[in-house]
Amino acid sequence: MSGERQPLPRVLDDEWEPPQSNRGHRAVVAAFIGLALIVSCVGLVRSFERVSRSDAEHAWAPPPRAAAPPVMSADTGVPARRLTGTLNHFDVSEEDEMLESPPAPRRPRLAGYLSINSSPWAELSVDGHAVGSTPQIRIRVTPGRHHLILMRSGFQPHSAWVTVPAGGTVRLTDITLAALTR
Repeated sequence: MSGERQPLPRVLDDEWEPPQSNRGHRAVVAAFIGLALIVSCVGLVRSFERVSRSDAEHAWAPPPRAAAPPVMSADTGVPARRLTGTLNHFDVSEEDEMLESPPAPRRPRLAGYLSINSSPWAELSVDGHAVGSTPQIRIRVTPGRHHLILMRSGFQPHSAWVTVPAGGTVRLTDITLAALTR
């Protein structure tokens, strides 16, 4: 071995080249960010639409019952019938003057609300339609009588009938589910 030191090998050149750009990677990331923004904006707009609806529009209504038979008008006692032919303004016979009375305008009924809590939590259904887990606050329903069922595995189901007034809220908070014994 000689007493002279060997020079260290050169690691970096004077001519440094920058790494290749990741334009493709950046484009993919930008596309995903743009897509996430669009989906978020659409979700916000749709949630604002749901909040802005009136109570009567998205109150849950039970399925309609069978149609009632036609009712005779209360003022005459005679069923109304349609007239055919031409109208003669000068012929005022009583038989031709029977006209159908216009139907009475229906006022929209105010929705009622249910607020339900149970111990332990349970799955709630109102009139056979699943609503979600308890607690549930301000479930919109039509005024009238409704059947509630609370179920959870390992516990006996709880069934109750409630009458909800128009514009009112019925609160059920003292429901305790009983555990099944084996």
